[in-house]
Amino acid sequence: MNKRTFRHYKIARKLALILAAAPLFQLSACQTGIQQTLGGVINALPGALFSVFQGILLAPIQALIGGGQPPM
Repeated sequence: MNKRTFRHYKIARKLALILAAAPLFQLSACQTGIQQTLGGVINALPGALFSVFQGILLAPIQALIGGGQPPM
């Protein structure tokens, strides 16, 4: 193999590797997954915030009922 043929072989091998790995880079599928995850997080935020505020606001009442001990 002369230098020119060897160089073409190396380029063809790299190109074949990139083309073989191309289906792994499904960016549209990643974007869909990210959108679904963010949608689930956004849908869960109101309930999570309500639980946090409820815990903060009811902590004094729970401490009184529990004999001064903080709730677990």
